[in-house]
Amino acid sequence: MIDRWNKFKEFSAKFKGLSSLGLGVGIANAIGGIFWFYMASLLGTEKYGEVSYLISIGIIASMISLIGSGNTIIVYAAKGVKIQPPIFLIVILSSLITSTVLFFIFVNDFSVSLYVIGYAVFMLITSDLLGKKFYRNYSKIIIIQKILMVTLAIGFFYILDIQGIILGIAISFFPFGFLIYKEFKNTKLDFSLVSSRVGFIFNNYLLDLTKAFNGSLDKLIIAPLLGFALLGNYQLGIQFMAMLHLVPGIIFHYTLAHDATGNQNRSLKKIVILFSVLLAFLSIILAPIVLPVLFPKFIEAIEVIQIMSIAVIPATVVTNYISKFLGMAKSKIVIIGSGLYLGVQIPAILILGTIWGVNGAAVSVVIATTIHAIYFVLVDRFNKI
Repeated sequence: MIDRWNKFKEFSAKFKGLSSLGLGVGIANAIGGIFWFYMASLLGTEKYGEVSYLISIGIIASMISLIGSGNTIIVYAAKGVKIQPPIFLIVILSSLITSTVLFFIFVNDFSVSLYVIGYAVFMLITSDLLGKKFYRNYSKIIIIQKILMVTLAIGFFYILDIQGIILGIAISFFPFGFLIYKEFKNTKLDFSLVSSRVGFIFNNYLLDLTKAFNGSLDKLIIAPLLGFALLGNYQLGIQFMAMLHLVPGIIFHYTLAHDATGNQNRSLKKIVILFSVLLAFLSIILAPIVLPVLFPKFIEAIEVIQIMSIAVIPATVVTNYISKFLGMAKSKIVIIGSGLYLGVQIPAILILGTIWGVNGAAVSVVIATTIHAIYFVLVDRFNKI
């Protein structure tokens, strides 16, 4: 009887953590998704494409400045290693340098540079909370940030046009910086914790860079290849795909810290794959019905959304395996997988985009994601990880 009660309490604690995380991430992503859909209807294809182009630059620069800190903090905070203060200091200095170089050499846009610093600070804070499994606090913070983002970005848009959108997003990251100060105040600064884990951190850095390029380099290629208008249609498809991938993303944030401590949650991962199949099927059917009503300026995005919906299924498989491999500190496998994705997607965009336009670019996402998933399945099966 006591054993059953203990198992019940353990299950209840897991469900409570997952439900808190799921609700928070779900609300935050819903706010973000609605915001971007609203901006798409407001801006039209060309300006929407231009905004996505600038933010893609900001994301790549942010990941450069983060130096692999996100997953590193999650994994080692879950293990109780006080690695946060030295990493926080390194990343803050790195983001300041990266944003300065970006402003003077590349973009010459203050809002994008501020976005880089803000994004880096926010990633440090949220990674720390996830690693410590403070799911309720994490959920509160990401919801507040999204509310601030919507309020500030829309307000600044009517003053500064598209630069105002990026500026509003950037400012929304900063109110939570006091949590970094608290970590510095309460924990000793010990750089030996970083130096003894340079290999794992470097692997995570390569992983973050490949992920950043995977999610952003396509837009930097499509803009000069097809123009901002078609990039806007492509980006709307990406936004719909992100909404379909919401639940797998929530599960990933939950399972990573648990995978790091040996609890792989296999049944949960199988369920989320089946759920992604259902979502993809529904999206393919509903896109031609819903899109003309909500986004009459984005009719060309209907087929893009239908094509990208298929990619949600292998993307969910990829997400599950990334959680497993990172939890086991097998980051090299994840890096190779991300590099493989990039190595397939970019040539596919150049070839298929030239032949089929924006639909070809969408097909490249499906092909690259599928190959990415197959690679992880083969590695897991034949290496017996």
